[in-house]
Amino acid sequence: MKNPAKVQEQPLSSTPQACLVAFHDAIYAQAELEAKSSMFEMVSPLEQRDDHDAIISTAQDALRAVGYTEAEQIAVSLVMLLEVKQLSLDQLAKVFGEDIANLVETSRAIGESGNVDDWYASLEKFARMPSNCQTLRMALLLGVGERGIESCSPHEFWYEEALALPNAHPSLRQRVIARLEENLIG
Repeated sequence: MKNPAKVQEQPLSSTPQACLVAFHDAIYAQAELEAKSSMFEMVSPLEQRDDHDAIISTAQDALRAVGYTEAEQIAVSLVMLLEVKQLSLDQLAKVFGEDIANLVETSRAIGESGNVDDWYASLEKFARMPSNCQTLRMALLLGVGERGIESCSPHEFWYEEALALPNAHPSLRQRVIARLEENLIG
């Protein structure tokens, strides 16, 4: 019998968005199973999904509004999915093709979340990325900024990341930086 939580390595559907939804479902199910066997998991992946989906929706809407392609909208969703489970370039390429997998790989952060050295290395990497990848990161910052409005959100880190993306789409960059400055001051 097939394990339903196993990540599919074949195209899941004829439409990219249907494939993306099915892939997300499989990754969240797999991550949830892994979390249940971990002694240290505090917030389950499924408990985070509503927030992640809202961030992705905002990011995809922002990309669509500035004329980015469906491939880039899918890639931004997959970059966010890396917060749930690490995925290899090969895994992504088998399901979404080389172009999307390369966008995700180029846009992903370095190392582990919460590691200061990795964070600074990621900022350096982000500053050298192509403008479309910088725009993917900026769209995610818009999403997390709009979703994470409570006072304990790491606005100063998001602000630093936004400043490290000088070649992101100009109007999106301006919008994100203004929003983060508002949150930092207010």
